[in-house]
Amino acid sequence: MPDAIDFAAEKWLFFTESLVFKPEVSLRYRLRSFAIPAKQGLQNNFAALKSAPDALLFMVVAMGVWKSGTHSREEVETALGAQLPDLL
Repeated sequence: MPDAIDFAAEKWLFFTESLVFKPEVSLRYRLRSFAIPAKQGLQNNFAALKSAPDALLFMVVAMGVWKSGTHSREEVETALGAQLPDLL
């Protein structure tokens, strides 16, 4: 799982540097915009995640966003309306 989280973190950094959102665009919206291609990337690059449920894939994506350092754990959890698991 750590490799998948690292993958998501790397892709999030690329995403945030490539797409410029207006400041008023919420982190929740940004996460949702990123989640679709990120989940596809995770399934294509990690055999164990190929048939994983969307909820697990989205949690890996959220953990990657936190691990990237662009947002605090609290910011990510607030945007999700849920707590991240203690994996890191």
